[in-house]
Amino acid sequence: MIRPALAAALALATLSACGDSKKPAPRPAAVPVAAAAAAPAAPDGGADGGAETPAPPEWVYSSVGKRDPFRSFLADLEASGQALVTRCNTPLGRFELEQLKLVAVVTGLADPVAMLEAPNGVGYAIRRGACLGKNGGVVATIRTGEVVVSEWAIKADGTRDKTQTVLRLPKEPSLNLEE
Repeated sequence: MIRPALAAALALATLSACGDSKKPAPRPAAVPVAAAAAAPAAPDGGADGGAETPAPPEWVYSSVGKRDPFRSFLADLEASGQALVTRCNTPLGRFELEQLKLVAVVTGLADPVAMLEAPNGVGYAIRRGACLGKNGGVVATIRTGEVVVSEWAIKADGTRDKTQTVLRLPKEPSLNLEE
């Protein structure tokens, strides 16, 4: 007799545990920020019985007013018509300053002269005020053994910054008297 009573008690316990379980309520879907802002706020105790409105998302990214990080800022400058007008139209304007080699300097004159060698092997005589380099550099001064070039460089944020580059004569190798 104990066995049928035990079986009945187990069956009753199993049925009572399974039949009345409550499922968790599904989470409300996220409402876009524009829709949440446009929806009028219901006053407390309104027609909806005081139910809470879903909270807007914690963080939303908007690219409005920001530049595209994958586009070059130089392309934006050229499109807006603010491209650099200081570019050189001389043969030395085709090369970067680092590619030019200072070969000779003649000082002691009222207007000193220097000679630069381009990467293609051609030499050019320059004076103060000469335009050279791809960034539109201008020869500021010619001193003994060096030429100072001022140019405007464009930074990553689009602002222009004045820089000075010094081109120096290569040092002569020391005389090797011991052979």
